Amino acid sequence: MTTTSGILKSNKKYCFDPLKDNPNDLPDQIGIYMICAKNKDSLEKMMIGAVFPEMDGLPIIYIGISEKQGLKKRDYRNHFKGTARKSTFRKSLGSLFQWQEDRIYDNTGKYKFNPICEQELTKWMHDNLLIYYWLITDTDIFDLETKLINELDPPMNIAKNKSPVNKEFRKHLCELRN
Repeated sequence: MTTTSGILKSNKKYCFDPLKDNPNDLPDQIGIYMICAKNKDSLEKMMIGAVFPEMDGLPIIYIGISEKQGLKKRDYRNHFKGTARKSTFRKSLGSLFQWQEDRIYDNTGKYKFNPICEQELTKWMHDNLLIYYWLITDTDIFDLETKLINELDPPMNIAKNKSPVNKEFRKHLCELRN
């Protein structure tokens, strides 16, 4: 049986830096991605008590999958260019920035942050984060995501995360998001 990390090692790893790379070069294919901070210092004031796994010496803060729509259409546009209404990752970051008073709710109860906060969040993400990704088609991508989340325990993965390492941080994050 192949281990979770073995599956990643057997597939080519790509890195996307939103400050340097062209989003049009991102694939519209399924795969798995990790959002990492370029510098741990950018996280320390807002993610107090979080423990960070690492990829290439950089802190991993979130793991996700790109499904049928692919990395460019679904994940990059939702997380790095969208709003908190369509991205739980953005919702978590904005909540860590203490923007609870800057929420704009729709008639379903979902929220995004006001336009100034959303622009500020996009800029912060472009300045401070990058994406590692693997195009994976030969395995159950949903199972792989769950295994990686529980193996690595990135602090901003709330769903599917049963690891005890960042349990208290995730609890705090959930309280901020509500």
